[in-house]
Amino acid sequence: MENKYYSCYKEIVNVDFNLNKYMIEHVMKTDTLITQLIKINNDILKEYIEALRKRLVTEVSNYTIDTNSINFEENSIELSYLNKDIKLKDLIINYLAKRIGLPENSKITSELIEFPNLLMFKTYHALSYYRVKALTDVLGKEEGLKLYTKVLNLFVKEWYKDEEINPNQTVRSRNERAVKNWCKYGVGNFTFTFIDNDQVIYRFDKCVTHETLIEFNDPDIAYASSCLIGDIEEWNKKDVIHLRRTQTLHHADFCDELYWDSRVHTTPPKQPTLEFTKNIEKKK
Repeated sequence: MENKYYSCYKEIVNVDFNLNKYMIEHVMKTDTLITQLIKINNDILKEYIEALRKRLVTEVSNYTIDTNSINFEENSIELSYLNKDIKLKDLIINYLAKRIGLPENSKITSELIEFPNLLMFKTYHALSYYRVKALTDVLGKEEGLKLYTKVLNLFVKEWYKDEEINPNQTVRSRNERAVKNWCKYGVGNFTFTFIDNDQVIYRFDKCVTHETLIEFNDPDIAYASSCLIGDIEEWNKKDVIHLRRTQTLHHADFCDELYWDSRVHTTPPKQPTLEFTKNIEKKK
């Protein structure tokens, strides 16, 4: 087995962002989640929207940018719910813009602009947190998180329905690409070892996803709004490289991520013990 350790977490890594695409992506994700909620429980829609609006208004206050500078039609983007609720759509855009520190009345363009990567992570993870928090505001934490899990399964089916599977990818090729990107963008401190050629276990000791949500001091909702998507049943159906975790940094000292090639391991392999994963490679 191969052991490596990467201390790649960095708070300051500047990355070029197309703000037009950034805003559209996270408005679309919110729209898709709301649309799936309507399919499952339309009865609470009005309360949910009001709870989400209340959360975002508290953050945005009177701040505003030129939301009309984002042309969804020009980008062939069709919104479902938010096409009818322009005020909420604009509120989401203003929230994102304020969190990343754009001056008031700014126009959004497709020009590449440099931002700290951690700031951009924090911004969209915070929006995701509020989407989940609004559901628990309406239903309570236990029932809200149960419903969110159902909504998330439908979201994954819808969001990734047109994504094509790359038949040439392998666990090793994905590992090489992931390690390169995680270190380039300062994503985390981690180690990994290959169990065999077609399965690899990672241990994350620090991760940007966890770090960006610590401020909310609610690991349950932080987990649901970020990492849960990779643990639901629908996630692995869209790919040949499958994932399983037994814990994340939201609730434990480290995150254990096992990836395997489902074409080779047609029966899911056993998860390495936490003790094994903990001792793969000591921190440097």
